[in-house]
Amino acid sequence: MAKYFIIGEANSNELWLVDVDNRTVEPVTDAALKKSNAADPGFIGVIDKARKNGITTIKGVSVAVATSSRTDAKSDSFLVNPDAGKK
Repeated sequence: MAKYFIIGEANSNELWLVDVDNRTVEPVTDAALKKSNAADPGFIGVIDKARKNGITTIKGVSVAVATSSRTDAKSDSFLVNPDAGKK
């Protein structure tokens, strides 16, 4: 089964379609959604409306990092083991 993510950066109207199997990223358009069968073409309108109303949806994503460069992500990231204090 193909796997896709649709990503939108805060304060930007652009959406990106990430095709995990083909390792590609492209702007989300009705044509791109139709070609990939990732979602119905009208889905863009649903996403735009939700974003304008301040709705953020994360489904099936365990981690996401937003940064302006790979160097920033490496130098500013850290992991915390939530089970470290449990006995």
